[in-house]
This record gives sequence, structure tokens and C-alpha cells, in this order.
Amino acid sequence: MLGKIKSWFKKTPSITMVLNFLDSSKKTILVIDDDLPQHDKSSGSKRLFEIIKIFKNLDFNVVYLPNNGLRVSPYYEQLIQLGVDVLLNSPDRDGMLYNLERLKNEIDYAWISRPILNIEFRKLLKSNKKIKIIFDTVDLHFVRMLRQAEKEQNEKLKKKAIKFKKIELGLAKDADATLVVTETELGLLEKEGINNIFVIPNVHELCIPETEISFENRKGIVFIGGYKHEPNVDAVEWLINEIMPMVWNKLGNIPVYLLGSFPPEKVKSLAGDHVFVPGFLEDVSSYFLHTRIFVAPLRYGAGMKGKIGQSLEFGLPIVSTEIGTEGMNLTHEKNVMLANETNDFADKIVKLYQDVNLWNTIKGNAHESILSYTPMEVSKKLTELFNKLDHNTKT
Repeated sequence: MLGKIKSWFKKTPSITMVLNFLDSSKKTILVIDDDLPQHDKSSGSKRLFEIIKIFKNLDFNVVYLPNNGLRVSPYYEQLIQLGVDVLLNSPDRDGMLYNLERLKNEIDYAWISRPILNIEFRKLLKSNKKIKIIFDTVDLHFVRMLRQAEKEQNEKLKKKAIKFKKIELGLAKDADATLVVTETELGLLEKEGINNIFVIPNVHELCIPETEISFENRKGIVFIGGYKHEPNVDAVEWLINEIMPMVWNKLGNIPVYLLGSFPPEKVKSLAGDHVFVPGFLEDVSSYFLHTRIFVAPLRYGAGMKGKIGQSLEFGLPIVSTEIGTEGMNLTHEKNVMLANETNDFADKIVKLYQDVNLWNTIKGNAHESILSYTPMEVSKKLTELFNKLDHNTKT
């Protein structure tokens, strides 16, 4: 591949190296993900964007490479404003890869998201032996796939998940550090004999509104999720088709808001007199401040769910499955309501929607539940990660 790029470059001297201003007194971290972090559209992107802010506060040079090579506004401009160098198609993917080849000797750490991107970029980067490869799983894909296969009784997907497990475990064993988002996933990898695992969770900040809206002045139920992620589609179909008819039967026609980016037709078709599917919204805070309950009826998935953390940021009481709160150490009737079956989930919504004392208890405990996910706490975890990587280099 590199031979092709170099040959092509000789014929096209118009490619420019965009990274001429790296501070040689600082460590440089390369971050690779599918695209620019569209932090208001997906939990994974939000986590990565917040982590990049921490990298800058830790005084790293940060270089970001979106695998699709595309400049997307306003996300490109936001990275530039943070002082992040961005490697885009220059003028196309071959140019971007050539620039990466020229840059690789300046890189100390390569933070590569997701298995496929690790496979694609690892060989190029490992040719510089000083680079520490950090495999950010984002979530354990094989776990999510196995759960979906079990729910759907899908043998083909189960076989694919087993193959993917082998890939992920191989990448984890080969990496200098493997990142997971919860202690639950750390335990799963430890049982498979993986070392050098670090928990780097989602990042959340407390939201304290100037005026708190009371239980009596709130109405409705809200869900949020990026609908390119199949577990979110399944969740809202279950919610509207099976759970909410029971709830409406007891509470009347309270509104339900299905927030989130890229809703497909089968999600849009759920809209009706009492169900609203507004699509992507830049600011969703009013929904979290004015509705009475957040729901997370996730039946499969893996990793830490950003939607749960977002609800806790606003102190909005939650009804969720155990899959939804996995790894977050939340307790039933203390800081969340838990239910896994249709009837029980509907009953928990009805109870929380009507019981002001229970609602206030859960709301009062919400902010305490995410204190370990603040930028300061995650910064400590990242500092520990890099200290251990540097120590391993010295020894």
C-alpha cells in the first residue's frame, strides 16, 4: 500500500504536509476513529471528544485522523479551535495516508478506536517501534453481537460474533494497552487472559439548571439514541409497540419523545398523536428538564450507555433494563428503576411517574452516581494509563 502511495505522491507534488507545527517538547498522540467526533449524535463520539479535551489539558500534541478523511462542519472547526491537528484527505485518501506515513516518527501513542481500524492501521504504525498502540474497544463488539444473536435466535450472527471475539482478543493481546468503558468488560477480558486493560469510561459533567422544574410541572417520557446503532432501534420498537400501550392504559395518553440522530423509517413510523420523533436536535436539554422520566429499554448491547449518563447529568429519573445500566453501579429504587420484562418495565414506569417521593429520591441521588465520570476523574485515569505505558518503555 505504501509503495503505491509513494509512487502516486511523486506524480502529484501538490500534497502538503498539514502538520508542521508540532511542539517537539510535548508528547504526541494520534487518535483514529471512523469519522470526526460528532459528539452530539452518538455516545462514542461524545466520549472521544471529551477525552481529546483532556489530552489537550494534559499538554499533548493531538493529531486526529478520521478514517473517512472528510471535513465535516462544525466538528472539524471545533477540533481546530481546541488546537488539534486534523489529517484529512489531501486531496484524497492516498494523500492522507502518505501524510500519516511521514508523520509516524513523531508519534508517541496511537489511540485507535474499534477493531477494524486497529487491523487497518496497526501495521503501518508499528513500523515505528516507539509508538505505543492503544486499542480503544469503545464497547466489546463480540459481546453486543452475541447478545443480539441470542435475543433473535440468529445462528449466523452467533457464528459471526464468535469470529469477532477471536479478532478482538487477538488485537487486545497485541496492544500495549486495551481500553474498555466498564469494570464489567474489564472482567470479561481478564477471564480471557488479557493484560494491560484500563477502564476509560464516558465523561459526564453535572447539569445544574438555574430553575428546577418540579415533579408536578413535568410531563412525558423521553428516550435518546443514535439510530444507526441497532440496539436503539430495537429499544424504541419494544417501548412503543409493547410497553407503552400498558402505560397509556393506566396513565392516559402521556407524550413520548424519541430523540436521536438518523432515525430510519421504522422509527419514524412509530410517531403518532402521542409519540414524537423529531430527529437530530442540536440542543436536547429542554426535554431532559421538562419530562418526568427517561427510559432505556435496551435488550442487548455492550459497554457504557451514554444515554444513562446524560440523564444522570440532568438528574432525570430513569427506568432501564440491566443491560442499559451495565457497569455503572446503579441501584434499583436508589438511583434508577430496573426492569427487564415488558410487564415489569411498564409497571416501573407507572410507579415512578406517579410516586413523587420515589421520584425525588432517585433524582436526589442522580448526580452522586456520576461523580466518578467527571473530566477530573477521567483525567486521573488517563494519566495513570500514560504513566504505565511510559514505565513499560523504560523497563
